[in-house]
Amino acid sequence: MLPSIRPHAQYHAFVLDQLRAHYSGGILFLVANDWPFIEKFWLLDLSGTASLVRDLYASGGIIAIERANLLRAYLLMLQVGQTSITKWVDELRRVPLYAMITGFLPGHTPGIGTFYDFFDRL
Repeated sequence: MLPSIRPHAQYHAFVLDQLRAHYSGGILFLVANDWPFIEKFWLLDLSGTASLVRDLYASGGIIAIERANLLRAYLLMLQVGQTSITKWVDELRRVPLYAMITGFLPGHTPGIGTFYDFFDRL
């Protein structure tokens, strides 16, 4: 089933909330090499992704993961130079920043099969 489309402004709010929750005063911190990734994805509006692939998903059943997040995760994978979906899924789970800037909650990232299903639909 299709999820509701999250506007880019809501993505911004999500990222800000997550960064504040996890990176202000905690044990996690950002380094200079993190900022280019944050900036690129902050500027990249993928909210129209769901409209482009709407016909590729069923209208009933369980709610699918937001496709803009999956596309962001794939683009970040390419940016960091990872070439294996299996290794990337592990990285998304181990690096909270990667989960956050792709639109996922840390600890709630998609599995390998979700990415391959997304790629097959594309």
